[in-house]
Amino acid sequence: MKYFRKISLLLVSLLYPLFHFGQERINWVSFEQLDSLLAGAPRETLIFIHTDWCSYCRKMEGEIFTKQDLATTINKRYYAVKLDAESVQQISFDQSLWKAKSSRKRTGQYHPLALQLLQGKQMVFPSILRFDSGFRLKNIQQKYLNSKELNDFLE
Repeated sequence: MKYFRKISLLLVSLLYPLFHFGQERINWVSFEQLDSLLAGAPRETLIFIHTDWCSYCRKMEGEIFTKQDLATTINKRYYAVKLDAESVQQISFDQSLWKAKSSRKRTGQYHPLALQLLQGKQMVFPSILRFDSGFRLKNIQQKYLNSKELNDFLE
């Protein structure tokens, strides 16, 4: 019984950061969902291109995209999509089927859709692309953005 209290306290302290009480989350959509959303109710789109190994990408996901004011702004004004640049999944978007060259994920082997979206620019992570309601590229940032910089980018 004396260990139960210590174990309980340890579990609570370890699991507490996993619960983001009071924080609004960004409503991330897939490219398949984006197709139908843009057809039904056009609005600006925000695409976050990242990789699994990118520490700045993870930092943006964990610290910046979880800020309530930014999440509220993004959810209200944008469709938000995350794209793993090294993904091997097939993506159906814009009346096309985008397939990775390999069935195995490899560092430095980028998904054709990520390459297309960047329009010939160098692959830098994280990359945040902002498209207008007609899905024309409006702005791009290829670096870590703190909350103020991201807020300015969204304006």
